[in-house]
Amino acid sequence: MMTKKRPVWLLLDSRSFGGIETHVFQLASSLHKHHIAVEVIFMTDYGTHPLMPLFHRNNIKFRVLRHGLCSLIYALKQEQPIIVHTHGYKTGIYARIAHFFTKSTIVSTFHAGEKSSGKLAVYDLVDRMSACLSHALITVSAAINSRLDHQATIVDNFVAIEPQTFPGEQIAFVGRLSYEKGPDTFLKLATYFSNQQFHFYGEGPMQQNLMAAAGDNIVFHGHQASMDQQWQNIGLLVMPSRHEGLPLAAIEAMARGIPVCSFNVGALNRLIDQHCGWLAPPGNVNALRYGICQWLSGSLKHNLLISRNARKKIIVKFSDTVAIPIIINCYNQALANNHCGHQKLHSHLKGLSHDTD
Repeated sequence: MMTKKRPVWLLLDSRSFGGIETHVFQLASSLHKHHIAVEVIFMTDYGTHPLMPLFHRNNIKFRVLRHGLCSLIYALKQEQPIIVHTHGYKTGIYARIAHFFTKSTIVSTFHAGEKSSGKLAVYDLVDRMSACLSHALITVSAAINSRLDHQATIVDNFVAIEPQTFPGEQIAFVGRLSYEKGPDTFLKLATYFSNQQFHFYGEGPMQQNLMAAAGDNIVFHGHQASMDQQWQNIGLLVMPSRHEGLPLAAIEAMARGIPVCSFNVGALNRLIDQHCGWLAPPGNVNALRYGICQWLSGSLKHNLLISRNARKKIIVKFSDTVAIPIIINCYNQALANNHCGHQKLHSHLKGLSHDTD
């Protein structure tokens, strides 16, 4: 049985908060909840990271390496974690190099499905080409899986299920204010509902132009290190994205009973159907507008039913109790592939029952 002396390391190279960071936080929290020792390792010191206060509050261990690859190799030799689980291009490459010196067991999760450019494109290429050197591979969607030339396990983005709360009343956009996320479409939608406030949570390259064009019913809340305290204010999440995968923002919202009104892009149709939200054809602003109208005009009874269905969808298909057993199986397969004798990672995996009302 695994002891605290040999934790799972979650390797991250990050200076801000986004989808990968949210995923790592959810994974670390869920492993901790399932009695698996876990530590998050930041590959580079960029100063105080937005995740660090969350780790403190949730008693999740973390540290920062001061000298990159050399520090990683030294730490692996000294401490010998049972699994090194990488997230992102750079950490995957570094961990595979470190394996030649430490024989560590490497599991890599691939998060990015879009094609990169410049320096990131080089990292992406090297990461995918060297993927065969990891002992197990995980992807967060079928689209990302299709870009790999090696066998991988698909594990959907997931969240821990919190106690049921009642959604708020805000109509909100949550995400990066960048072209692919469609914040300009959200701004356009607000012009049809002059008596309703529309709320932006996030920042990005389009922020100044959006603020300059915003009407009186637009509220900008800026960057959020965590949405935990904000979700309670939101009643409807609008996702007018031009491109998406399986966004964690939508999963987090629905887990709290907040329905989503979205363009039908990426894998959002796996999350949303007519019973738990509204899907519009890509780019069809009028159809998205209709979904908002349906939510605004819906009776309390109808909207509560939509809310319950949204939460139930996440509990059944996209919760940590679904994902963690699959990930632990990947860890054990990686240990076998790395010829680690009879080592096996165990946890107290008990079926967790959640109120679906």
